[in-house]
Amino acid sequence: MATAAPRLTIVTVTYDAAPFLAPFLDALAAVRDAEIVIVDNASHDDSTFLVRARLPRATLMRASENLGFAGGCNQGAAIAHGGVLLFLNPDTVPPPDAPSLLWEALATRPGVGAVGCKLRFPDGRIQSAGGWLGANALTGHRGWGEVDAGQYDEEAVVDYVPGAALAIRRDLFLEMGGFHDGYFPGFYEDLELCWRLRERGYEVRYVPAPAIVHHESPTMGARFDYWLHRNRMLFLARNPGAWRGPRAEAAWLWREHLRPLARAAVGLHPWKLAHAARRLRGTLAGECAGTVAALRARRAA
Repeated sequence: MATAAPRLTIVTVTYDAAPFLAPFLDALAAVRDAEIVIVDNASHDDSTFLVRARLPRATLMRASENLGFAGGCNQGAAIAHGGVLLFLNPDTVPPPDAPSLLWEALATRPGVGAVGCKLRFPDGRIQSAGGWLGANALTGHRGWGEVDAGQYDEEAVVDYVPGAALAIRRDLFLEMGGFHDGYFPGFYEDLELCWRLRERGYEVRYVPAPAIVHHESPTMGARFDYWLHRNRMLFLARNPGAWRGPRAEAAWLWREHLRPLARAAVGLHPWKLAHAARRLRGTLAGECAGTVAALRARRAA
């Protein structure tokens, strides 16, 4: 007798995630109504050992190299059986009812393409109540850093939901081609997926429940600005409708980078000056690299 396909598959990608993986695996162990697929991106630590020890029922795939978040998610989705995919970061701590709540928010609404939920910092402050897209693909999160007083306890249509906790129907995800794996190691693959869903007429929805703690581990360190803006430029090249012109870009560069640099120099604050200069170098290097990557991809197409 054939086993019925699960209604939902949780897909998680790990890469040197051992320091924060145990609480996540223990949380998933309490989930009974979902298939679990974990893709390890060639970790150098004990990530795979922890998965086997604490969540033996999970399907564990070991990649031979680091595929990045998008590539790992695509690998996991390719072997998933659930009608709905729930992408969850390994530095989250989902409550036991999180998968069923997100499944319910999506499965009965054919006009909804993707669903995300409230993400919280470990201290209870809001991290995201859905994302917004600004000029030239600069992004942010509704409620970021705010005390949660119920101000985001209503559903809302948003520009995108973070890939840290994103639910989408499996057939639709595969039809869309999954996440674009050029956004290595992360950033902007979730935005592009939601952008293209919206172009097709689907809604992207934020729902207030469940509320999931997200530690947002700083795995990129000093390369954060480089990868963020490298992928922002790639997104703009692939989705030119988000481009608002050089004036908007120049205004942002002045506000975010050049003005703090100038103030630090005038005020003779060497530590602030070094920090501002490091961020500006990372941003400009990332913008150049993203532009080059986009040009290469265009030539190869």
